[in-house]
Amino acid sequence: MFNSVDLSQQKLYRLLRDNKTIWVLYLDIIKFHEVEFRYGYKICNQILAEIGSELNLTIKQQRNLYLFSHFESRGGDDFVVYFVPGNNTKFGMNEILERWVLPLEERFNRRIRKLVNEKIHLRSGLAQCINEVGRGADYLLYAAVKEAFLLNKSEPDPHFFARREEITHLIEEPETYLKMAFQPIIETRSGEIFGFEALARIPGSTCFDNIADLFPFAEKIGQLYPIETLCRRQAITSYPTIVQNKELLFLNINPQVLIDSEFASGHTKKLLSEKGLAPTDVVLEITERSAIEDFSTFRDALEHYRNQGYLIALDDVGAGYSSLQSVAELHPDFIKVDRSLIQGVNADPIKWALLETFVIFSKRIGCRIIAEGVETAEEMRTVVQLGVDYVQGFFVARPAFERKSINPAVMEILDPLRRLKSIDQNPIFSMVEPLPLFNNNALVNSVETYFREHPHQWLVGIIENTRLVGVMQRDRLFAALGTRYGVSLFSERTVPILMDTNPLIVEDTTPLEVVSSLAMQRSDAQLFDGIIVANQRKPIGMVSVANLLKAMSERQIKLAQGANPLTGLPGNLRIDQEIRQHLERGLTFGLIYVDLNKFKYYNDLYGFQQGDVAIKMLSEVLLNASNNTTEETFVGHIGGDDFIAFSSPSDLEKLALNILTQFEQSCTQLPGTENLSVALAGLIINTTDQNWTPILVSERAAQIKKEVKAIGGNSFLLR
Repeated sequence: MFNSVDLSQQKLYRLLRDNKTIWVLYLDIIKFHEVEFRYGYKICNQILAEIGSELNLTIKQQRNLYLFSHFESRGGDDFVVYFVPGNNTKFGMNEILERWVLPLEERFNRRIRKLVNEKIHLRSGLAQCINEVGRGADYLLYAAVKEAFLLNKSEPDPHFFARREEITHLIEEPETYLKMAFQPIIETRSGEIFGFEALARIPGSTCFDNIADLFPFAEKIGQLYPIETLCRRQAITSYPTIVQNKELLFLNINPQVLIDSEFASGHTKKLLSEKGLAPTDVVLEITERSAIEDFSTFRDALEHYRNQGYLIALDDVGAGYSSLQSVAELHPDFIKVDRSLIQGVNADPIKWALLETFVIFSKRIGCRIIAEGVETAEEMRTVVQLGVDYVQGFFVARPAFERKSINPAVMEILDPLRRLKSIDQNPIFSMVEPLPLFNNNALVNSVETYFREHPHQWLVGIIENTRLVGVMQRDRLFAALGTRYGVSLFSERTVPILMDTNPLIVEDTTPLEVVSSLAMQRSDAQLFDGIIVANQRKPIGMVSVANLLKAMSERQIKLAQGANPLTGLPGNLRIDQEIRQHLERGLTFGLIYVDLNKFKYYNDLYGFQQGDVAIKMLSEVLLNASNNTTEETFVGHIGGDDFIAFSSPSDLEKLALNILTQFEQSCTQLPGTENLSVALAGLIINTTDQNWTPILVSERAAQIKKEVKAIGGNSFLLR
């Protein structure tokens, strides 16, 4: 038997070297383990013997249809059939299922009627083997059998042959069939374009409805590496026509490709150089289409590329394979939160909490968050409010073959005066102190000497290739050296033996409140350790807990001083700041001066306690109405029964109508409603019309207030 198989294999090799095509058919029985469970292994052995006999008989009977045909058992219920088509083969490979497999199945079932009382079905996988220059016949045939096996074990695909042909055309003529689109990624702090993600497109495709279908199919037929190579080449070649101001290029890389020896050969780096780019201009975006099986090997591969200057992003976080483990193991520079968590985040408390957790988590580990798939203004406002660093999605701009402008609505949302007030305007960067740095190969005694020469320095950073790997605390170093054998044990050793490898590291854009919360969550032993401030994990300074607590206390005092004690709304100090900031930035904005009519009479008639109730009711009405505006609205309490609201000009009338409607409804709960009404004085400030000042704004608003109060009742007047 084995000699026969060997001879048959040798004949197949010869035919392949003679440039003959070989069709490889991989067959097995569907759910054979269930058949064995029902009938037992003895019956199943007879079934396998019958299928072997039928295969042998069929090949003998149809031998004249092919140059050569042969089958072999692969163990169990798996069989491989080889066909070498010739002049008498009047059909193509895509007809094998109908012309060969189905008739075989019918004949086989007639054979086993005496053994089982059910129909047995065969599953097939079909691949084509052709000669390739430079490849051995044994390798090519093995690869074809493997491909047929994979197709056998996967879901049936009626478009398989058309798809494979399309991929062949794509590989042979990439300039014709493959195009690269670019989608911008913007920075939420400045609104500027930070980089572009390169996205493959196959405009003339008739077999792939979505580009996402291309890569799994290419992997199934063993063509993933050439397809990804072509995509990278096209992206790098096209990018110089897109890029301005050194924006980064985000390149998608499958984990399996990244550890391929051919990828590591330097072709990508060479191509970058030819196009005037460098590895420092590129972010390798690790896609999670497949699981990373060996993190140790993969980390080594990533370190190789990091050392060349590439940055690393982890894609599809929240939706792929073992996302959190990937973050923990790979230490990416960027985390791209998947669209599944961003979609509807503005209205989903669970998604909101998850994204907020990712943001805080990213600050803690020193990487940056990219929200991808932002498609609505509401989603955009929410991700900005939660502190996401970068945004990508259709709402910002759709992928395009040329550089396109950013949606103007995005810039409106990112305007610092229109953003939600929970976003800190004074990040931790404003408190940074210098951080002395030592290489990780420095000796402990050199750090000791530095601390003795600088008695007020209490912390130094330890770096490896410009990246922070730990810190050395002054008190802990001297405590270790002060032990009985401390000096002899540690002095001549390198600093990693005593350094803290898990300090608190925050990005320079992190709000003070977030830093304070992270610092207070540490263990008692680390509670007062210094905080490292970094930019993309590169240390830029440090902050002491004492200075942080002092800044937080001063901040809370300022907020308390500026707030109205009755309503808790921002008072005159904050209102004046708002007006000045709007004017200094040259923004066109609207304001509404709010005043209760005949409030003194109402207060005297029903008492000051009821008067306070009326004022608090009005403040709640203003806050509720402001929540229904398109843009962020600021509400302040001038004092007494006077309030002010700042909003966009387009929202002003809608805001006023909401205030009047809600005020009338709320008044029904108060006594003497016939004696209580509200006057709204609206004013649009266009800084291009005249030279506005805070005093001029106040005077003009007071004039309109006087006019509207003269009207009486619940009224609104816009000038």
